[in-house]
Amino acid sequence: MARFLFVLSLFMLALTAPARADFIDGSTLRLYCASSDPVDDSICIVYITGAVDAFTTNDLLAQAANGDEAKFCVPDGTGPDALKSVVKKWLARPESDLELGATLLILGAI
Repeated sequence: MARFLFVLSLFMLALTAPARADFIDGSTLRLYCASSDPVDDSICIVYITGAVDAFTTNDLLAQAANGDEAKFCVPDGTGPDALKSVVKKWLARPESDLELGATLLILGAI
């Protein structure tokens, strides 16, 4: 019974907490991507490539389920460093709203 009440309290907390689409915002991603620390660089690259993988997976699922055409295309041979470069340039633009979720900004950049 105690376990049930604990799980129920977590569920109720989740219902009252504001929804978040991303784990980090654009400001945090920009800090990771600008850092000379290898760990931060890894976080930057993994976050960007993970987002790109999610976008392409979403397209593949839509194609399989509905026959939709791909909406998100990355040129063949595009590697993580190229993706990072594009995203860094996008985040440096004055009109980029760095308070947005990092995934939305990555989508805009790519």
